[in-house]
Amino acid sequence: MLRGGDSSQEIAPRVLSRELKALVETGLLSRKDHRVVPPKVEYRLTAKGQSFIPIIDQIRSWGTRHLKAA
Repeated sequence: MLRGGDSSQEIAPRVLSRELKALVETGLLSRKDHRVVPPKVEYRLTAKGQSFIPIIDQIRSWGTRHLKAA
């Protein structure tokens, strides 16, 4: 599994699972378990998660402007 939008680093399934669980617990994501075999689970941004998108965009823009020279 890939990490980040432009990165090629992989993230371990265990780490991904832990991070998704934390995001569900904080209310940024919702989780739907379809209870089928093979397992199927869907994650979606909640309204709280969607409200965070502009902040992420601003952080990305700042990084693009200030970290190119690094």
